[in-house]
Amino acid sequence: MKIGDRILVDGKFPATICYIGLVDGHSGQWIGIEWWNQQGKHNGTFNGKFYFQTKHHMTGSFIRQERIQFGHSFTQAICRQYVKSFSNENIRTDINYSLFGKQYSDYVVDLSSMLRIDLSSQWVNSFDNNEDIYTNLCQIKELNIRQNLFQNWSELWSQLQNHFPHLEILNVSNSRMIFDQSPPLEFLHINQLVLIDTDNDCDIFENICKYFPNLISIHLDLNRLSYLSETFVSQLPNLTSISLSDNPTLKSWDPFINHLGQLKHLEELILNNCAIDEIKFPDENSTELFPSLKYLYMSDNNISTFSSIDELSQLVSLISFSILRNPIYPLNPIECETAKQMIIARLPNITHFNRVLITREERRGAEIDYLQRYAQDYFDRKLDFIHEHRQYQKLIEKHGEPLKQNSTETLKKGLCIRPNLLPVIFEFGDENQRKIEKKIPSSMTIAKLKTFVRKLFPLQLTNDIQINLFFVIDSKHRELMTSEYQDVHFYLGNCLSNECNDRPSIIRIETVS
Repeated sequence: MKIGDRILVDGKFPATICYIGLVDGHSGQWIGIEWWNQQGKHNGTFNGKFYFQTKHHMTGSFIRQERIQFGHSFTQAICRQYVKSFSNENIRTDINYSLFGKQYSDYVVDLSSMLRIDLSSQWVNSFDNNEDIYTNLCQIKELNIRQNLFQNWSELWSQLQNHFPHLEILNVSNSRMIFDQSPPLEFLHINQLVLIDTDNDCDIFENICKYFPNLISIHLDLNRLSYLSETFVSQLPNLTSISLSDNPTLKSWDPFINHLGQLKHLEELILNNCAIDEIKFPDENSTELFPSLKYLYMSDNNISTFSSIDELSQLVSLISFSILRNPIYPLNPIECETAKQMIIARLPNITHFNRVLITREERRGAEIDYLQRYAQDYFDRKLDFIHEHRQYQKLIEKHGEPLKQNSTETLKKGLCIRPNLLPVIFEFGDENQRKIEKKIPSSMTIAKLKTFVRKLFPLQLTNDIQINLFFVIDSKHRELMTSEYQDVHFYLGNCLSNECNDRPSIIRIETVS
C-alpha cells in the first residue's frame, strides 16, 4: 500500500490514498483518502494541521486500513465474471484451465469465441502476465473495464498494443487514471471511446484522443469539462456522435460548443445538464456550422428565451431536438404545450420533439398558432422582427398572413395575467357518441385545437383521418369552426361571460369521408 493507490472502501466506494501515517490526537496508523464521488469531511487539513491536499473541496477523510480493498487483477476479474457453470461441451484442449484453480477445471466459458469482454464493476487494478488469458482474447472487439483502479494510462497502453489488436470499442469510465506518458503508436482500430466520470478537463482529453484518430463516437459525460478547444476538436475529424452530458462547468455555447460545428460528419450532440443558458452562433459563417447535425439533446439546461431556438433554425439537417426541464419549457401543462408549439414552429425541419414524433396536423397547428400569436408585432413592423423570428416570413408564404386583431381585442388580451380557461365537452360524432370534458384556453387557435382533439381521441383519429369541428349552439344549430387562424374565443366568446362561464360549451368532432 502506497500513496497514489486507487482503492475500494468497504468494498464499494472508490478513493485514492493521499496520506499514510499518524494523526494528532488519535492513536494508531490512519489512511488519508480522497473520495472519488463521495462527500468527505475536510480537504486534507484536520484540526488545523495539514496532512495532504485534496483535488476537490471537502472530499478528504481519514480511515483505518481494515476498511480498504484493492480490487482484482485482470485474470481474477475474468475468472469472477466468466467462469460459471457451463456444460463440459465447452471445454477446449487449447486453453489452460488450471489458471482458474482446480475447483473450476470442468466449468469454464469458451473465451476464444467471445467478441465482447465486460469487466465493469470488477474493479480491475492491474494487468497480470497471464498469456493463457490474452491468447484466447486477441479476437475481442469491445473491452469494458469501467470502474477500474488503474493508476496510470501507461498500464493500459501496452496491453492495448500487445494483446487486443482488433479492439474497436474501449470503455474505461469511472476511473482516476493519470496521463503519465504517451503510447508508442496510435490505435487505429478503436472507433468508440467511453470516458465517463474520469475527473478530467479538456487538456487531458487532448492528450488522450490524439492517439485514437479514427474515433466516430466519444462519451465524456460526468467530467470536469470547462471548455472545448479547437485543438481537441481537430483531433476528431471523423466523429459522428459526442456526449458531454452532466458537465455543469461547461456552460458556454459560444465559443466552446461552436467549435464542434467544424466537425463535418457530426450527427448527434448530447448536452444534457451542462448549465447552458443561451445558444448563440457567430454572426459570420453560422450556416456552415454543424452541416450534418441531426440529433440535439439539451434537457436540464437553463435555456429561457426563444431567441436560442431561432438560432437553431439555421441547422438545416436537424430533425430531433429535446429540451425537457429548461425554463423555456415549464412544468405547467398549458404553458408547456404552448412552448412546445412555439418551438416546433420555429424549427421547420424537426420530425421529433423530446423524442416524440411530430404529426403533420401537430406541425400545421403549431405554425398557425405561432403566426397568430405574433401577428400584432408583425403588422406593427417592430424593429428587427423578421430577424428575431427567422421562420415567420417563410410560414406566411406557406399558410398566408395571420388575422389582424383590432386594438380593443389586443388590449383586452394584454391585460390577462393568465389565459381564460373554458370548460368544453368534446363530443365525438360516431355511433358511441363518446364525450370528454376538458378546460382549454380561450386563446387557443382552431389549428391547435384540432391537434388537441386528436390527442383526446387517438384511437379514433389516426393521422390519415381529416376532421371538422362544430360549435354546438343549441339542439338545432351549430357552427363550423372553419378558420384555423381564429382562436376559440372567436367562436365561444359568449361563454366568457359570468352567467355561463361555469357551464361547458359543446364542440362536436366529425370525420370527413
